[in-house]
Parts: sequence; C-alpha cells; structure tokens
Amino acid sequence: MVGFNSIPEEIEKRARDQNFKLPVFNQVAIKLQNAIATNCSMAQVETLILKDPALASEVLRVANSAMFSGLSKLESIQQALVRLGTRQVLNIVMVTSQKQMFKAQHPVLNKIMLKLWQHASASAGGCHWIAIKSGYKNIKDQAFLIGLLHDLGSLVILKVLDDILHENKSIQLTESVIIELINTLHTKYGSQVMESWELPSAFCQVSRDHHQDNFDTKNTLLIITRLVDYACSKAGIGLNPQPSLTLGVLPEVSALAIKDVHLAELEIQLEDFIEAFR
Repeated sequence: MVGFNSIPEEIEKRARDQNFKLPVFNQVAIKLQNAIATNCSMAQVETLILKDPALASEVLRVANSAMFSGLSKLESIQQALVRLGTRQVLNIVMVTSQKQMFKAQHPVLNKIMLKLWQHASASAGGCHWIAIKSGYKNIKDQAFLIGLLHDLGSLVILKVLDDILHENKSIQLTESVIIELINTLHTKYGSQVMESWELPSAFCQVSRDHHQDNFDTKNTLLIITRLVDYACSKAGIGLNPQPSLTLGVLPEVSALAIKDVHLAELEIQLEDFIEAFR
C-alpha cells in the first residue's frame, strides 16, 4: 500500500514505468497534422477527419460555436474546411481530440481535470491570439499547440494519482494537496512526456521553463505562453487564480510590446475559447 508521505515518490516511479500509459494524441489528429504538413488536398483532410465520427461531430460542433461561426450554420466538415481553412480546422481537431483525456475515476481528481481542461483550451486559443496580435503570426500555429500542451505534466500526475487512489481507498487527498503536488511536479513531467513524443525541443523547453523566475527572454513561444498563463490566472481559469494580478507590469508584456487594449481583449478571448471547447 502506498503511504501518504510517499505519494511524490510513487508518482515518479509510475511515471517512469514502461507499463504506464502516458497520454497520447488521437491517431486521426496525428495523421491529419502530417497530412497538412505535406500539403495534402482538402478532400484528403476531410476523409481523415471523417474516419473518427465522434471527433468529426465534435469538430463540427466547435466550428459552429460563437467563437468560429459565420452568418450561416456549417453542416459538414467540408464546409468547415472551406470557411475556416485547414490550419484552423487542425487546431480544432487538436483541442477536441485532447478533451477525452481529461477524465478521472476519482471525483476530486475529476473536478481538477475540468479546471485543467478549461486552462488548456483557453491557453491554446490565447497563445494563438497573442502571437497574431504581437506580430508573430508566423508562429501562431506552434503557439496554439504549445498553449494546449504546456501543462501536460499536470495531466500525467492526475492520471497516476487516479490509479493510486483507485488501488488504495484508504488514502485521502484534499484538492489543495493535489494542486500543491501539481504545482511542484508538473513542469518536470510535462517536458518528459513531450520528449517521449519526440516533440520539438522548443516545446519541451516551454513546458519545463514556463514557471521559472529566470527564463530565456529571447524565446518568443515561452514568453507568449507565460503571458497567457498569467492572464488565465487573473481570469480565474485553471488551478491558481490570481484576480489581483496586474498584467501590464509583467516583463512578458514589455517583451512582446502588447498594447493595453489587447490585454483587456485577451481575457474575453480566453472565456470564448472555454465556451467553444466546453
């Protein structure tokens, strides 16, 4: 039986166990990303999405949300691709395919999972939006993906804890203790998972360093992620709300030369993305 004081050690042990199934991308999402990278046709993209009917249905629902919809309702994946473009549809696929991972057997963990999902979906949209508004449109798609994945280590920790608490009914962990574990350990396991997925080293670095006091001030993806992380905290999105935080004084804001009006709009964008990917 796992004792309370050995929980961090048990997380470390199980996260490194080859039998532990780390969160992975939906296979359709991976194939779609590769297809778009090789400039495949819109028809091929549509065919890939339709191979997963549940995913296709969710993509269409999100495409018709207030965040993305136009004057008329989209009735097919083909129409979504024409109106939004393949890159935007890929972003929607990436987020919706991740959503299914944020589930737990334990009720306390499931509550935290919901907060993590809201943070992940809001961060994806927020990083994409800030990249555009700060003049880095060329990295907006990378920003979207790193916004979605930067706290992946939190998901790994909760998956391990879910197994531990299912096996050991006598262990009682409060929400505050679980959040403390996540705050302490998630950057380590996030970069570890990204390395196992063979994601670009820049992504691993953002996952590892997005809470560091001393950080690479020339790493634009990292700066964007840090700013959106703070914006989420100010808006009460995620596990560590800081409503009194003043975004305008942050060094990340200066580094990106973000205007005050864009900071105010960012909070609205975050809420819109939560609603779109609810």
